Amino acid sequence: MRHSIATSIFRKAIAGILPLLVLSIFLPAGSMAQNDGKKLFEKHCTVCHKLGEGKLVGPELVGITKVREREWLVKFIRNSKELIDAGDPVAVKVFEENNKIPMQAFTNLSDAEINGIVDYIENWEPPKAQEFTADVNKKEGFTETEILRGERMFYGLIPFENGGTTACNSCHYTKNSDSLNWSPSAIDLAHAFMEKDGMNIYASMSEPASSVMEKAHADYKLNEQEIYYISAYLSHLVHKEIKPFKIFPTRLLIFILFAVLMTLALIDLIFTRKVRYRFIHVIILMVGIAVHFNIAMVEAQNLSRTKDYAPDQPIKFSHKIHAGDNQTDCQYCHHIADHSKSAGIPSNDVCMNCHNVVQEGRNSGKFEINKILRAQKTGKPIEWIRIHNMQEHVFFSHAQHVNAGKIACETCHGPVAEMDIMRQFSDLSMGWCINCHRDTKVNFKDNEYYSTYMKLHDELKSGKIDSVTVEQIGGLDCMKCHY
Repeated sequence: MRHSIATSIFRKAIAGILPLLVLSIFLPAGSMAQNDGKKLFEKHCTVCHKLGEGKLVGPELVGITKVREREWLVKFIRNSKELIDAGDPVAVKVFEENNKIPMQAFTNLSDAEINGIVDYIENWEPPKAQEFTADVNKKEGFTETEILRGERMFYGLIPFENGGTTACNSCHYTKNSDSLNWSPSAIDLAHAFMEKDGMNIYASMSEPASSVMEKAHADYKLNEQEIYYISAYLSHLVHKEIKPFKIFPTRLLIFILFAVLMTLALIDLIFTRKVRYRFIHVIILMVGIAVHFNIAMVEAQNLSRTKDYAPDQPIKFSHKIHAGDNQTDCQYCHHIADHSKSAGIPSNDVCMNCHNVVQEGRNSGKFEINKILRAQKTGKPIEWIRIHNMQEHVFFSHAQHVNAGKIACETCHGPVAEMDIMRQFSDLSMGWCINCHRDTKVNFKDNEYYSTYMKLHDELKSGKIDSVTVEQIGGLDCMKCHY
């Protein structure tokens, strides 16, 4: 029994090891190292270096092995600061030529791994442009038959020849929902395809440009004719709009239901008299009036209030990733909040400060970031949708709250660092503002803005009061906000 179990384990071990032995014999060692070097380069180096595209943050690296010794390159990659501090003339020269931006140390990488990166750089060749028999520039003039066939493929009614059983619309939606879908909508794809110098759908489908798309499209191997039909459907879809997500009108239906019940109760009470017990009519009328009064009161209070408003933005921008995970300061993007009424909507240039380098997102790949790059190229601003809108008769200044008052952004805007979809956290009603002004204590001692309030300073020193609220410095005066 033991002998048979041992024999079985031995056979399984041989079956697992044998394919690896065969691969190690027949697969060139250089190609395996080259592949590892590519992975390491893409993981550690692409933030600052783009092979064949000139200087990014760091210098162009193509041909670097012809002008630098490998031994020096390995030392520099592992810890450039060590070489610079030691006075190495080449290291100092490279440091000064690149605006004295320090290169990250890679002490965690072995000599073999760094040599793999150098091998990849040394043997790198620019990717060859794919050749297609179809007209890749055709964006109009498709026949009705081609558009219809593309639509059926998009919705999974016609299967693809080489695999991929899930319909395109399962990810690339044509109707909005109440949750965030990181995949581009069908309309987004259509606009990206139809734009001048926009998406090359043939190249994108043949060789996905991002790791996110590569993973999502792993089972899809569309041939040129299938891509042609999909592009025909996208050219038709560009003239459509995403169907908005509509909330089921529960409160309206309840309002109508009780209106009908009250009407029937009154008719029966006065005319038909089918129901013998009049207290039933009274109960229906009283409950109906109470329900109508409650709905009318709530809806009246909500007039011009847009709490939880979360519109679809032209780019799927996640505050959770930027403000939360990456801990980007709010005022880096909204940089005029310190001295302006408005916090401001970031320009393309602000986005490009980072996305000139960071060109792939963890959730959306390159698609959403490419919208910024295309907008920068064309000079057309991103048309962001404003979320927080005060009524026209209200004066509100971010400078007064952020600069003078030192109020944290989260106080009004809520846990922004946890929001993938930005929404209005507070109702911004007058009562909400007044309560905040009554409860919020002012940093009186260390803030020069309040140095003119001598009486309150004297009362604080004498111990007559232990703190000052916004209410005490005129925060409830009507003229402060309505003038």
